[in-house]
Amino acid sequence: PVVAVVQDVRWGRTYEGFGETPELAVLLGPPAIRGLQGPDMSTPGRVLATAKHFVGDGGTRGGVDRGDTAGDEAALRAVHMAGYVAAIKAGAGSIMVSFNSWNGEGMHGHKRLLTDVLRGELGFTGLLVSDWNGVDELPGERDDNVEQAINAGIDMVMAPDTYREFIASLRKNVDAGRVPTSRIDD
Repeated sequence: PVVAVVQDVRWGRTYEGFGETPELAVLLGPPAIRGLQGPDMSTPGRVLATAKHFVGDGGTRGGVDRGDTAGDEAALRAVHMAGYVAAIKAGAGSIMVSFNSWNGEGMHGHKRLLTDVLRGELGFTGLLVSDWNGVDELPGERDDNVEQAINAGIDMVMAPDTYREFIASLRKNVDAGRVPTSRIDD
């Protein structure tokens, strides 16, 4: 389920979310997760639910897709994070990272929000997946972007067109000690 909270109807992905209030994401996201995953993931026909897109994609300035969500952390938590708190409590096995940035910092490289807040504070223990080619949207060179994204906490990178380059870059980063093997093991 997309638990994004739509704040501007000009955002081209409004149809993906449940609505414009955090209460709707909190109310409707968990049943979708439970419906997909069921009470036991070993039951045939069950799939891993992925709550998306962490965090703030529905609040970008001017509704710009892949834009910047500006504001203080209290607002980010109150409006845009509520659906993820509920998704984690419902047992979401995966969360997808958003293309957007928050106050200018790209979410795919935002270690504080992905690791410290999402995993640490909120207790998410599942798979953290990038969005489609999302790591490539960080500013800078590929090797730096891969290092930043993996060290920020992303577990699986969707790089459908550049997966060979991604793998080579990740190996290079590990060999250079820029991405610790403990992160790979995790």
